[in-house]
Amino acid sequence: MHNIAMNNYSNHVAIIGAGISGLTLGCILKSANIPVVIFEKSLTISNQGAGISISPNGINVLKQLGIYDEIKNQSANPKLAEHFSNNQIISSFSVDVLTTSRQSIYQTLLNKYQSIGGDIFFDHELVDINQQKCELVFSNNKIYQVLHIAACDGIKSFCRSKLIPDRPIYSGYSVWRSIVNKKQETIKTYLGPKYHVVAYPINNHQVSIVAAVKTDKEYKESWKIEGTLDELREDLSMPDIDILSNLESETDLYKWGVFTRPMLNKLYSKNVTILGDAAHPIVPFIGQGGCLALEDAYILGKLIISLNVDFTKIQKTYQKLRFTRIKKIKLLSERQGHLNHISNKYIVLIRNFFMKHVKFFAMYSIRKIWDYDAEKEVLKIK
Repeated sequence: MHNIAMNNYSNHVAIIGAGISGLTLGCILKSANIPVVIFEKSLTISNQGAGISISPNGINVLKQLGIYDEIKNQSANPKLAEHFSNNQIISSFSVDVLTTSRQSIYQTLLNKYQSIGGDIFFDHELVDINQQKCELVFSNNKIYQVLHIAACDGIKSFCRSKLIPDRPIYSGYSVWRSIVNKKQETIKTYLGPKYHVVAYPINNHQVSIVAAVKTDKEYKESWKIEGTLDELREDLSMPDIDILSNLESETDLYKWGVFTRPMLNKLYSKNVTILGDAAHPIVPFIGQGGCLALEDAYILGKLIISLNVDFTKIQKTYQKLRFTRIKKIKLLSERQGHLNHISNKYIVLIRNFFMKHVKFFAMYSIRKIWDYDAEKEVLKIK
């Protein structure tokens, strides 16, 4: 190893991973002329066909980055969410969310980052970290010395595993996803015993379908495993849900097991700060994974700028601003999973009654999450 040349980036913040949090942080730092470089293990950004919902707390960040209008023009902006039980509508309420594809967000963020001169190195898979020296070692035998490491490398974070052992725990849920050609204007959620299905538009001609199943059957923790319509039917004990009629035998279907990790007590360690799914892998039942990643990156980026790259202060402040919110949303996501998959018919009736007649209480927690403004949080720091 000592014969390998060292790449000196000792004044650069090194971002590991070109996902939502990594690219967002890169845009913020580069726009402020803070030296930054992104390392991505893949040959290009992710092209997995998956949808994503961005609520107002995430939309605020997209607006601050100056890319909201661009993403909105290629996405959907549904104004109504509907819930069904036994194919009967039980609740509807107004929303103002952006529903789009992950590919659209990734590409727009990448274009923004590169348009302002941001450096990104693809085909760089991290294999070792020297925290004391702040050095990164990659599988292509390249070594970089950097100023600080921002771990944005996803749910299977290598950086996180260097700080604590990676202990994935099967959540009890497996999830199917697909994108179909269909025009739809609202968000539709179908609740059933031990399953729920969500369908939302991602543009004016495509709909993302996500089916979550409560099951002991553990699928691999991967977004790239293909499945069949027959397997999906077996998992769901296929109820007669309207939206599923759009699935055909040749439709691309993907399945994955949802795993969680223990909540980190600290979102940082020496020379390393953790963001996005690497910091808070949660079950995907209130649509906040992408929004939390945007919030993390925005707040950390603004702290780096306002606190003059003093990472001792930056990390402590980041922990103070993010930990409680992350923990709360993690618990709310898990609770929503239980509510979505109730199988006792009497408890289902009670749940449906409250969803239909007491909408204020049903939406109170969600509205509090959506009302969060990352910019205002940063401005509180003197």
